[in-house]
Amino acid sequence: MVFDTALVVSTLLLTTPILFAATGELVAELAGVINIGIEGMMLAGAFFAYWGYESTGSPLVGLACGLLAGAALGGVMALFAVQAGADQVVVGIGIVVLAMGITSLATSELFGQDASRSLLAVETPVGIPLLDRVPFIGRVLFDAKPLEYVAFALLALTAAVLYKTRAGLAVRAAGEMPEAVTANGLNVRAVRWAAVLFAGSAAGLGGAFLSIGEAGTFVENMTGGRGYLALAAVIFGGWRIRGVLFACLAFGFCDALQLRLQGLPAVPVEVWALAAVVCGGYAAWAWRRPSNGGRLAHSVAITSSAMLAVLFVVFVIAQPAIEIPNQLLLALPYLVTLIALAGLASRVLAPRFLGFPYFPARSST
Repeated sequence: MVFDTALVVSTLLLTTPILFAATGELVAELAGVINIGIEGMMLAGAFFAYWGYESTGSPLVGLACGLLAGAALGGVMALFAVQAGADQVVVGIGIVVLAMGITSLATSELFGQDASRSLLAVETPVGIPLLDRVPFIGRVLFDAKPLEYVAFALLALTAAVLYKTRAGLAVRAAGEMPEAVTANGLNVRAVRWAAVLFAGSAAGLGGAFLSIGEAGTFVENMTGGRGYLALAAVIFGGWRIRGVLFACLAFGFCDALQLRLQGLPAVPVEVWALAAVVCGGYAAWAWRRPSNGGRLAHSVAITSSAMLAVLFVVFVIAQPAIEIPNQLLLALPYLVTLIALAGLASRVLAPRFLGFPYFPARSST
């Protein structure tokens, strides 16, 4: 059986690094900064967490190193994109390239060819007494690795700060109406600095989870695009907490599912049934909710989704022995990301000043 408790546990595990990064990215984008460099921040966090753990033998030191590495690149992002007003996308791409170069060179210089074989002890699940014995729910929710709890708690804490405090209001206003922030005596740049530093720190923790919480080692470019998945999760989630959580879980589920399918000779009928439900559900949702874009693209999306749903229903009935190549399975989370963004991103509105630098002296001219 494909859809079992182990798949849910794996989904939450694979969701954790994306959720860390997406939580930080959400704050940065609500403040008006597109942090494309989040992939590089995750990568730096993964390397320096591994280096700190390997050097001291302390996982806490490793986590601190990963967090600080992500925050440091967040500072670089803020310096150029927020303070200097440079193009945020260009700066973000530069940070990714910088992180790839630094981690590649440092790996070669510090560990030589042995880095991929230097396995460290990884986190083990920590069960909550009594609750971890509850059937199904206990293993899924109350028997996880410590950083899994931290990731979901961080998202909940971020939601409380964003929507229940004046600081959260300032963050949201910095991306939606920066003049109002200035009118209330606050510094828009300072707010954005804080948001980007938080984003870098959260991404660093996500990278640290990959290297010392899950793999126990560091491999060059081991983030594998998870930072970009986090970026897509924020857009897919409509810049809202619940939407971001759902998007991260969806991407984690796709990753867990492709790992499970790699060990099977053919695609099980349950997968075709799930695909039919998803495509049919999207077609019905899109039909009831008009798009902000062109009518032609809207009609094509509904028609293609409905046709795919019918095709998958046929597969459920016929049960063909179809084997999907592993290369295509590995691309499943990213394929789902592209489809989600193409089908849903045009229906949500980004913060009005997202991607725009703010110059107080020029705002009155």
